[in-house]
Amino acid sequence: MLLGLVVGGLLVSPFVAFYLLLVKGADRYEPEPWWLLALVFGWGALGATILGIAGNMVGEGVLALAMGIKNPLLAGMSASIVAPIVEESTKGVGLLLIFGISVLWLKEWDGPMDGAILGGIAGLGFTLTEDILYVAAEIATSGVGGGIVLLFLRTVLAGLGHASFTAMTGLGLGIAVAARKPILRLVAPVAGWLVAVGLHAFHNALVSFFGVRGLIVKLLAFWVVDVLFFVLLFLLALRDRETVRRGLADEVGLLLDAHEVEGTTSYRMLVPLWNFWRLSQGGVDRYRERRRKQLDLVELAFLKDRRRRGESDPELDRRETALRDSLALATAAGVSLAA
Repeated sequence: MLLGLVVGGLLVSPFVAFYLLLVKGADRYEPEPWWLLALVFGWGALGATILGIAGNMVGEGVLALAMGIKNPLLAGMSASIVAPIVEESTKGVGLLLIFGISVLWLKEWDGPMDGAILGGIAGLGFTLTEDILYVAAEIATSGVGGGIVLLFLRTVLAGLGHASFTAMTGLGLGIAVAARKPILRLVAPVAGWLVAVGLHAFHNALVSFFGVRGLIVKLLAFWVVDVLFFVLLFLLALRDRETVRRGLADEVGLLLDAHEVEGTTSYRMLVPLWNFWRLSQGGVDRYRERRRKQLDLVELAFLKDRRRRGESDPELDRRETALRDSLALATAAGVSLAA
């Protein structure tokens, strides 16, 4: 089994790493720090997985008592009802904890985009551990060939499943951050979790009750879900773009000129490689200076958006002063974001 775990880890990890970069790359305007992404990913990979295994065992035991341990529908019902509720809850607990810490202290969760990204990353952490365990078990029973087949079916063809499920929980929490109405702050997280559970249950039921045909339908249906997930991220990026443009509009002529607004909010900035290429003209050091100014401008815009939503905190005042000082120094040093 140990050999299977090692081989499974080597096979699964590159695909999960690719998906992680793909999801993170969609967060163009206010990317979450790597330490926070690592924390969320680690929770999905370890905390949520361990609690999920324990919760699934308890839930399946309760279901067995209700249905009878020899009931032929037990396994399918457990996969379709117990697993989605337990696993989306354990992943969601980590997001909820980080959400609470952010509201009270870190101030890193600014809206729906952050929620969708963090939820997706937590889901990928869960995918990493779950798929390694499944592939390792298959290698132990069917050899490396069987493990590779399972890898192709689970990780290659359906590796974004947990990311798209849990992104809905994160999205609900993100909507709660930006909402002004108290009722929406309460309803959005619950609705997001319910959508996550529903998608997960539909996904599992197709395979559990409809065999090969269900597997084919599942793959086709959830490729559409994966595409819609990235469409959602794109639309949220456009929403962030408008937040930045609104926040910087009254800074033109003070902290930056009109050309720098375009350099900060261009549609082309949504393409990571294009943004890197444009900012790196002049060398690596120049890229760092320009990217730092770009991120400071974006953070200032989001900070002003939080004030617009009614937040008032001495820490916001301190951070705004620091950002304005940093931007003024960058401008004085000749750092420009003009497109």
